[in-house]
Amino acid sequence: MPALQVVATRPKDLTFDELKNIKLKLEQNGFKENDLQSAWKNVNHVQTTADIISFIRQAAAGSELVDHDVRIHNAMQKVYGLADWTIPQKKWLKRIENQLISSTVLGPNAEKAFDDNYFFKRHGGYKQIKKIFPENADQIIYVLNENLYV
Repeated sequence: MPALQVVATRPKDLTFDELKNIKLKLEQNGFKENDLQSAWKNVNHVQTTADIISFIRQAAAGSELVDHDVRIHNAMQKVYGLADWTIPQKKWLKRIENQLISSTVLGPNAEKAFDDNYFFKRHGGYKQIKKIFPENADQIIYVLNENLYV
């Protein structure tokens, strides 16, 4: 699968649809996230909430397996440190963080991240995000993508 190569080498370029496709194909072949987490615990005697991308990167590239929420939190800390955000902007950053927790990736760039994701699309998509973050919408996604799977 070409998308597996993207996960292994360039996860920041992964789209939400590619991730859904990867998860579906892996589940069809007996590789469910929960099963991988259980297997990891049985072999390593350590509980993990790592996501499918982390498992693929660990197997393909030997990357450290980091819990999903920890990765999201660490990447979001970089975003929170970019500027002195207003209260409405902080609320939107929290929404972005919550979407990442539930969907693992946003998209390779801000336009795709905010227009391809149903949650953001129904709230105005990229056009609305540009109004909320006039100078930082693209930078937010760039920083997240650069720091999610380091």
